[in-house]
Amino acid sequence: MKIIKLNWLRNILLLFLLLLSPFWPLHSNVLPFPENERLEYQMRWNFIRVGTAILIRNPDTTFETKPCLHFTMIARTYGIADKIFKVRDRIDSYTDPDLHNTLHYKQRQKEGKTDRDIVVRFDREKQLAHYTNHGKPNEKALQIRQGILDPLSIMYALRTKKPKIGDQIKLPATDGKKLIDVEVSVLKREIIKVPAGKFPALILAPATKDLRGVFKKTKNSKIEIWVSDDDRYLPLRVKSKVIVGSFVGELEKIGE
Repeated sequence: MKIIKLNWLRNILLLFLLLLSPFWPLHSNVLPFPENERLEYQMRWNFIRVGTAILIRNPDTTFETKPCLHFTMIARTYGIADKIFKVRDRIDSYTDPDLHNTLHYKQRQKEGKTDRDIVVRFDREKQLAHYTNHGKPNEKALQIRQGILDPLSIMYALRTKKPKIGDQIKLPATDGKKLIDVEVSVLKREIIKVPAGKFPALILAPATKDLRGVFKKTKNSKIEIWVSDDDRYLPLRVKSKVIVGSFVGELEKIGE
């Protein structure tokens, strides 16, 4: 199972979140995702269930005395995947109440022998992102701009407005080390069934030409994302085809 060495679970989960667009959001009191919303996903590789992911909108809080939104993603493997390459990841994102800018970002990544404790501090006055791993900073801070979010909060920003069929969307985000722009096409509507139920959905097709890792190594790699075509705009399914196999993540449970 060479795929395990490619950090596929983390890449697919983060891609699932990153490839969702930061439309200008509404004020937090009319956001389409309530406090304590919990979305649980099952992850498969070539028809084998190998992991789970959970997305949570936590209760509103403060960061350095400023009101903010707090989002969490938790990912883990189990079964045979746990024996070959154990994944225990957690991401926390703190944004301003209008979901315009990330204020603070944390990623605890434990995958096989990899152990990272990432913190990204955003200096909005100087427009810089300061990245550290286990307290050790990058040599140079990253220059950013207003209106940029991280790979987790950008998914929630998308859900404040839904795109139309035929739209071409460019997505800006940062993980603290690099600014990323990904182009996404909105293809069509269809009805799909996932473990959480049956939904009308929109299909998004992100371009893979600027993506790294296994996508860069795969000729004609392909990704499709389904989101619910309703007021909540729930991420329902992500499916990708790369050189090492097919990956699918599907919504299994919705809780509040």
